[in-house]
Amino acid sequence: MTVKVTKDIAYGDAPLQKLDFYEPDKPNGGAILDIHGGGWFRGEKNKEGSMAERIAALGYTVAVPNYRLAPEAFFPAARDDVLTAFSWLRDHVDTKKLGVFGSSAGGSLSVDVGLAEGVPAVSWSGIFDIQQWFAAHPKVVAQPDTKTDFVNTASAKIDQGGRNDPFYKWFILNYVDADETKFPQVEPFDRLTAEAGPLYLANSQEEIIPVSGIYQLAQAAAALGLPVTLQVIPGGQHAEGYLAEAWPGTVAFLAQHLLKGSN
Repeated sequence: MTVKVTKDIAYGDAPLQKLDFYEPDKPNGGAILDIHGGGWFRGEKNKEGSMAERIAALGYTVAVPNYRLAPEAFFPAARDDVLTAFSWLRDHVDTKKLGVFGSSAGGSLSVDVGLAEGVPAVSWSGIFDIQQWFAAHPKVVAQPDTKTDFVNTASAKIDQGGRNDPFYKWFILNYVDADETKFPQVEPFDRLTAEAGPLYLANSQEEIIPVSGIYQLAQAAAALGLPVTLQVIPGGQHAEGYLAEAWPGTVAFLAQHLLKGSN
């Protein structure tokens, strides 16, 4: 499969509001917004290139956006940007078979799009357990990650050390400018309706993102009759670190709800 890549297409007026567009020479009729991770404070579309190529190799047209990051732009800037990028994708592809994929913070943003737009959403290690987790961990002292060379480290190698509660607390607080009253708005539960799209939720058991989040979201979605696929992976790998385990199910989910579905 040959894929044509067009870089740095503006989808908004801010400097970071640019995306890369991947067009396979044998399109299958579906299109995916692929959202990078990085705790809402780091990351960029270039680091998502290998994943975008992997998705495009299946025949999907793919758009990978940058979005504004904290602390230069706090919540809900990142969410607003990916919703705008999704609108750009919808306007620039000749299909209604649209979906969204993301890992880590990108997984949370993927679900945000799926809830708002009613499209299938894949989330690997999305961040959903915030209010309950903070209430249960009052003594954890928030600390940034000062060890990872994020720019030069492959996505599948980042945050692969298992639990890191101080960093988990830090990047969530960083996203909301330390305003814990915003937690209900960041979490998906108050925005979850029967009009949301199908969900694929993956997480490993002992990773940096608490696995409790996907259980909570899956239960809430199932109560509304939404299709939910839940994958809990043994060990402590994070997001693209468990690509081998999550990829086959993700491919099947996208095919079921885009290529064979009615989106």
